[in-house]
Formats: sequence, C-alpha cells, structure tokens
Amino acid sequence: MIFAYPLVLLLLLFLFPLYVWLMRREQGQAALAFPTTSTLVRHASVRARLYLRVPILLRLGLLTMLIVAAARPQWREERGKRSSEGLDIVLAIDTSGSMMAMDFKLGGERKNRLQVVKTVVEDFIDKRRDDRLGIVIFGSEAFTQAPLTMDHQVLQQFLRPIDIGMAGPETAIGDALATAVKRLKEVPAPSKIVILLTDGANTAGQIDPREAARLAHSYGIRVYTIGVGSNEPVPVPVQGFWGMEYRQQVIKMDLELMQAIAQETGGQFFQASSTEALRDVYATIDKLEKTRQEWDDPRGLKETAWPFLLCALLLSCLEAAWSLSPWRILREDL
Repeated sequence: MIFAYPLVLLLLLFLFPLYVWLMRREQGQAALAFPTTSTLVRHASVRARLYLRVPILLRLGLLTMLIVAAARPQWREERGKRSSEGLDIVLAIDTSGSMMAMDFKLGGERKNRLQVVKTVVEDFIDKRRDDRLGIVIFGSEAFTQAPLTMDHQVLQQFLRPIDIGMAGPETAIGDALATAVKRLKEVPAPSKIVILLTDGANTAGQIDPREAARLAHSYGIRVYTIGVGSNEPVPVPVQGFWGMEYRQQVIKMDLELMQAIAQETGGQFFQASSTEALRDVYATIDKLEKTRQEWDDPRGLKETAWPFLLCALLLSCLEAAWSLSPWRILREDL
C-alpha cells in the first residue's frame, strides 16, 4: 500500500499529546461539575476506568481514520516483467477516397472497403493478446492514430473513429511506411512488423515507397503488404442528380510496388478481393513465428480510502451511542 499524500500522516504525531490534553480536560470538567468524581475514580476498578476513557479513545480512533483517509491510501500490485511470445506490430491503414468502393460484403450486406477492413482488423487485434500494436492511417498524408500499446481496449477505441478521407483523398504509401518505421525503429524488440494495407497506388506524399522500404529493412522491420480489391471495375458511390448512386470505376492498384516493398523487407504480399480473403490474410499473418520478449506489466492503482472512512463513520456512531448509554453518568458502583 502507498499513500498519495504521505505528509498528511505526520498529523498522527499530534494524537498522543491530544490524548493527554483531552484526558486533563475531561478530568478538569468532571472535578468542577462533580466534586466527588476524583475520589470515585481513584477507587474505581480497572474496567470502570476503561469505561471512563471510551469516549476519548473513540474520538482518537475517529481522528486516526480520517487522517489516514486524507493521506489517500492506494493499493498497487507489484510491477513486474511479463514474458510473452509477442511481436511489435504497426497497422498502416489506407483511408483514401478509393476505400469507399462497395465491392465487399459483411453479414450479407454490401459495405465499403474501410468498413470491412476495420472489422477484420478489430478481430486481429483481439487475437494478438501478447503483442504491442499501433495504428498509422494514411491518405494524402500519414500520421499515427495510436502508438504502440499493450492496452488493446484503448487501441480499439482509436480504431473505431477512423473514417474515409480523414487523412486526405489521395494515397501516400511512402509516407505511411516511413511513419510506421519511425514508430518502430527505436523499439528494443527482437521482432518488428508493419502490416501495410492499401487499395491504390502511390499518388501523394514526399517519400518514395521504395526508399521507405529500404529504410525499414535497415532497421530490421519486416513489411507485410495487403492489396485490398482488384483492378476490375467496382461500384463506387457518387453524388448524382437524383441523389447517391453507384458507378462502376477501376481503382488502379500498384501490385508491383507492394510486392517490391514486401520483398525488400523480408515480408510477404497478399491480395484480398473479398471479406473472406481478407480474413484469411490476417489469419495467415497471425500464425507468424513469435519471439520471446519481456515487457513491463503495469498495474493500476486502486483507491482504498473507503475502508478507513467507513471505520471513521462506525466510530462516530459508537461515540454517539455511548453518549446515550447509562455509562455517560458516573454511577455509585464506580
């Protein structure tokens, strides 16, 4: 157990002087109100004298509990090193305008590519319990949506708001890969992986994808590339005269570039033209060889002031009950 405000506990040092002062004060008041009290107390039994001190002891106990509670006690399980068979993985997800193509289905309903990708990635994150994962999204530019973390619940919260166009309408594959490499290059892990998913060609950004692939290779980062869709005409929603309508368009995907990136870094290239195929791709990656690593297993702090506050309340009630009992009066048998 630790205390958030340990200096508050110094107040406990004043309890003994307070006890002595209260005893003298009680005796002084009793001697003034009842001239025979001091004589009775001298001849009282040990148990009777203890009864006389009960109110003071209850008050001291009450103060002790309040002081400890004010110091904000917290319970923390010990930090430790947890050993696991895990990887460090950055998921780079394309959010360009072409990801709105409606050539995938989910639960029997037609969905756009990004909706299906998010569902499959969510399942993938749930399965990789011993891995640290992060998310990079890219369109016309690339940025980190979520840093590497073992907290997969938080990661899912960062995944859900990802939407088409939030990083721009074009596709900056080189910038996306370079951003992912930046997240991994200084991580002291034996296995570092980027899973780069896109449905297009490099049409934006400042970094050449092949140069980014060489950079990844220099840091020992393997890149698995996933091409979503195909080079065949697919339905794309557009705003027509009568509202939203679907028109067949060809979304050109640079398969050669994606194969080159994977080959340069020792990874693999996959193409998925359906929801089932995309699930199979992530299932294949899920079976990658894992390496043992250690990571800090932090435990959250649990506030434990409430038991002391309950004790203080109980002591207060006992003092109130004692003041209503027959023992509040010095009786002749004392």
